[in-house]
Amino acid sequence: MKIKKYTVLAACLLVFGTFNVSYADYMMGSHGNDVRILQRRLALYGLNVKANGTYDKATYKAVVKFQKKRHLTADGIIGPATYKALTGYSMKTASKTGSDAPAAVKKSSSAQIQSTGINDSLVQWHSSVITNSTVKAITEEAQKYIGVPYQFGGTTPKGFDCSGFIQYVFNRKGIVLPRSADEQYTSGRKISVNALEPGDLVFFKTYDQGISHSGLYLGDGYFISATSSKGVAVATMKSGYWHDRYVGANRVL
Repeated sequence: MKIKKYTVLAACLLVFGTFNVSYADYMMGSHGNDVRILQRRLALYGLNVKANGTYDKATYKAVVKFQKKRHLTADGIIGPATYKALTGYSMKTASKTGSDAPAAVKKSSSAQIQSTGINDSLVQWHSSVITNSTVKAITEEAQKYIGVPYQFGGTTPKGFDCSGFIQYVFNRKGIVLPRSADEQYTSGRKISVNALEPGDLVFFKTYDQGISHSGLYLGDGYFISATSSKGVAVATMKSGYWHDRYVGANRVL
């Protein structure tokens, strides 16, 4: 049987045409910038693979090693489970035509963002006294990990990525949240920036593909998250980098 090969850009979904498949697996023979991105992420886990954009034998062996380490099916194919373990994101539905060249970028729910940034003329920052015991427990738990280093795909106090940190903190208090930032963005109910209270989730767009960073709001324009530059740290949304990249907030408590 001839195997049809599909590719998916690591941070977003590529549209190829007319008929849909459930998932777009990466395997021997796949190639392109999306494969190069995945190779770089394999290298971050200490695997011996060159980011050459071709899913070659070395990439296959690296994937098998990664799968065995994560107790996944060691078939050397990056399918949904391996993709999520490697990137922290869910693999999306893809479609295909007779050409392997991407025609356009399909907008996922997380990518359908009209604007980013905070309108200072409308926002009113305020401090809050935490009276809810669950909120207090979660915000205190989060601040225990200040200084923990950033680790791509990290979900433990040895190293966190942004969504792994949020998931871990909430799980510690018995609240289950999705693993990836874009999935967390669909949890709970949307609230305005002026309605923010400690314990809310805040989301940011740090590159064009959609929601790419999540954090826990602490009050008065400050939030805590795992960042690639400082690890777990408290930052402000009142101005600067995060102010300009703010997308929205959800209340899950």
